[in-house]
Amino acid sequence: MNWLKDAVLDIIIFGIIVAYMITSNNVVEIILWVYTGFLLIGKILYFFIDFLKSKAVKTNVPNWFYHSIYLLTILLLLKSGNYYLTVSWFIVWILSIIANIPKRQIATK
Repeated sequence: MNWLKDAVLDIIIFGIIVAYMITSNNVVEIILWVYTGFLLIGKILYFFIDFLKSKAVKTNVPNWFYHSIYLLTILLLLKSGNYYLTVSWFIVWILSIIANIPKRQIATK
């Protein structure tokens, strides 16, 4: 459970997503778009910058936690009717899945 301190930001953002779904507040939506943009850019840059790969390995948060958060986020955003934000989070999730594929599997295919 020591990994929970590494996942605090993700838990806070998930809380903000729940708040957005309940209130549809424009300020909360802007916060989500800014965070989603940074997250999407970070996921894309992960494939091109070795520093980000070494930084990602240092976290103790299990992959299942991130995938669970992404799935719940996508479902909540889909229910809220914000389809552009939903697609953005779906892309983040797909990039995370690709980043977690071991290099041996990619090289042998």
